[in-house]
Amino acid sequence: MNKHDFRKPLIAIGTAAALLLSAVPAMAEPSVSTPPSDQLEAQHEQERGHWGRDHHDGKNSEERKARKLKHLQEAAGYFGISTEGKSAEQLIKELKAAREADPAKWEKFKGEMKAKRLARLQEKASALGIKTEGKSAKQLREEICKKRGMKDEQDKPNAEPQPGAKAKT
Repeated sequence: MNKHDFRKPLIAIGTAAALLLSAVPAMAEPSVSTPPSDQLEAQHEQERGHWGRDHHDGKNSEERKARKLKHLQEAAGYFGISTEGKSAEQLIKELKAAREADPAKWEKFKGEMKAKRLARLQEKASALGIKTEGKSAKQLREEICKKRGMKDEQDKPNAEPQPGAKAKT
């Protein structure tokens, strides 16, 4: 028996299942009503806000915006773009134009930023007692997160002690 012999019965079963499932809502009680479209739109906006990028509010959101603006200003300075009185959106547009105008300079800038990030990660890793030689930024980040996660687990009052961890006295 080859694989084509199974197609027709599977198609028939799939079609029958689809028809049965589509008939179920038609048989629902007419007394059950759907919420008005205003409520659905409000619920959708709330969910989008919850899962969207800008769902953080308060201090963290402001810190993130400030950090983003600082990075944009640093990039603008590298490309000789004035930042006086410009919003983040304006800087982004001008940086995109600069990137398209001089792709080689953009690649050089990205390389320098990656080197700075690696240096910061190496500093953090060495402060945590992690060896840094021959490790990429990704490897260092993962080890730093692991190390911090283990530390956080040990600091919890009811946490199980980690294997090989010293007991607090």
